[in-house]
Amino acid sequence: MVASALAFYSSSQFAAVKLAFNYWDPLAITEFRLNQLSTNDFITEIEASLAEEDIAEAGNLVALALERGHEIPSELVEKSKESVFQYGLRNIKDFINGATTGEATSATAIGGALAADYVGVGDVRDAVIQGGYLIQGQDYDKITLGLSLVGLATVIPGTGAVDIGASVVKTANKAGKLSKPLRNHVGKLASEMVDVTALRKGLSEVKLPTFRTPAIREVRSTISNLKWSDVMKGDFSGFGALIKSMMPIDVSAAKMSFKGAIKPNVASEVGTLVSNATVITKVGGVKTTFRVLEHADDAKDLSRFTKLTSRFGEKTSAVVKILGKSAIKLGKLAYWLAALMIGVLGWVLWSAWLAYSMTKGIGNLVTRRRGLQ
Repeated sequence: MVASALAFYSSSQFAAVKLAFNYWDPLAITEFRLNQLSTNDFITEIEASLAEEDIAEAGNLVALALERGHEIPSELVEKSKESVFQYGLRNIKDFINGATTGEATSATAIGGALAADYVGVGDVRDAVIQGGYLIQGQDYDKITLGLSLVGLATVIPGTGAVDIGASVVKTANKAGKLSKPLRNHVGKLASEMVDVTALRKGLSEVKLPTFRTPAIREVRSTISNLKWSDVMKGDFSGFGALIKSMMPIDVSAAKMSFKGAIKPNVASEVGTLVSNATVITKVGGVKTTFRVLEHADDAKDLSRFTKLTSRFGEKTSAVVKILGKSAIKLGKLAYWLAALMIGVLGWVLWSAWLAYSMTKGIGNLVTRRRGLQ
């Protein structure tokens, strides 16, 4: 019995039993699943990230693998070490396009779109364009319009966005990175949130200027002075001067013009979701938030991912890339755990019966010996 107990304690099934008692905890689920991955599982995901030119993600996957005792080929480790500065210089054109148009066609374009939103000009642009479509009775992007108005409401002109989450969710939607259930839910809230009368008033007062393409030296100078660790976590203040020179918009005036364009009662529900996105971005980075938004179906899922991010930080993106939604959900694993717990219960009952039988047998033997004396 002791031997079987020791064997069980040292097996992967003991880890599963611990998980069964913490089934509600996304951290316990994630740790269990990560520890079940093989070296080849990690290598496959690292190679996939490198093929997508996602060097930072490859680096996070390498770190996760090494932390769990896996040996990763040295050539893969070296390929995952490109600096963010080098990456930025290779993608200047996409960044400028993302900043001026708001289109999220690549990772760098997404950075440009977020930088423009951070100082407010991106939200003004989106509100004017999508709001104009709505007023004219044309098809418009409900999420882009609604969240651009939320962004304007939270931006502090001259400083930046208080709540970067609105911009991240908006841009993730443009990039097709929202899960279908989440997109439908946010889209419904966004359409109900807009006060069309106040929007019409704002549109009559705000006009978009002609966008100016900056010289390459301006962009290079800006990039060279950035603190990239802050940028990756949603602080785009270093791009402020460059963005404002590209798009000279009076954000303070636009903020006042669109005041009242969102209904407070609906905006509060959107605010909860956006706040979770902000927390994930500040702890795990923009990439992590995008990855999470692909797998979260609702605000409850987003809250569970927020807890996961508090544990893994920037590596959360790599965790979600390799595990998907199973990082926070038991899924089919629940059935296996149930079967395992039944087996464990059977072993406990058997052990109790065996101990009882042995105790009773010894007691009877002692009684008989005393009777013979």
